[in-house]
Amino acid sequence: MVTLKDISAKCKCSVATVSKALNGMPDIGEETARHIRQVATQMGYTPNAAARTLKTNRSQTIGLLMCQRDENIWTHDFFSRVAAGIQEVMEGSGYDVTPINSLRLHTAGELLQYCVYRRYDGIIIMSAGFRQEEMREILESKLPMISIENTFPGRGAVLSDNMQGTGELVRLAYEKGHRKIAFIHGEDTSVTRTRLQSFRAVCSELELSIPEAYLRPALYHDRKSAAREAKALLALEETPTCILFQDDYSCIGGLDLLRRDGVTLPENLSYAGYDGIKLAQLFTPRLTTYRQDTEALGRAAAELLIEQIESPRTALPEQKLISGSLLKGQSVDVPNP
Repeated sequence: MVTLKDISAKCKCSVATVSKALNGMPDIGEETARHIRQVATQMGYTPNAAARTLKTNRSQTIGLLMCQRDENIWTHDFFSRVAAGIQEVMEGSGYDVTPINSLRLHTAGELLQYCVYRRYDGIIIMSAGFRQEEMREILESKLPMISIENTFPGRGAVLSDNMQGTGELVRLAYEKGHRKIAFIHGEDTSVTRTRLQSFRAVCSELELSIPEAYLRPALYHDRKSAAREAKALLALEETPTCILFQDDYSCIGGLDLLRRDGVTLPENLSYAGYDGIKLAQLFTPRLTTYRQDTEALGRAAAELLIEQIESPRTALPEQKLISGSLLKGQSVDVPNP
């Protein structure tokens, strides 16, 4: 069994310093504390949870709050990878992670009471669908909180670079010869608003005139609404040659539903997704998409939350922007003249 003395010998520091690092005490440097926690994890150190809770007045548990219509966190490609990044950092720092689906709570107003009851040391908001009024009690409380893909006044956040991602997809379609580019952009969230801003800005920069009918709202991760909006685009008198979808799942699933319904897709129709899920890269033609660095989003959120929990007097609300990468598949091809 690994002891504090073993860890202190490995780190070449005192047992008292190791104890302070593992218990999140404020009178120790953050770099030193992080190094000690990493060494402890590598050595297989298992703290006495009951004793630690009594000493620090912490449960060493954080909640992952999300709003899921039809899936849980572990079956959703995007959220499961974000959660993996969170879990990697949290477990390395001695915290347990518990998912919370807000749809299981009767009202959003009960969320704070639920978190207090569960004795969460902090929470990470993993969905862009929560509005400020829904989060009022949490925002007014002292509960440490970090959001992913959403921002709240006075709170830290981790954001994917949606401006960059959408812009790169539009520019690639333009380079391939497309001038009639439509955008099925997802429901009204902060993510959607950022992507729409980028889409309009890049189209203006490229001197592309995009009809308002080419901009269609749909639900994220919902193939039925994606198929409905794609069908509406194909019914226009002047149809687009390229459609940007709100996410990979909606893109692949939506087009598949159209084919099953007997809708013949034009030979010159190109399309692209967003997120970069692994499944999308197995289809032919390989899907062009923008891959979000989901694990990095999760790791950054966990690091910010730990800082809020363990250094409440010095931690400031911080926003981190995480870049992704463009995956050039074959689904955005040169349009027919």
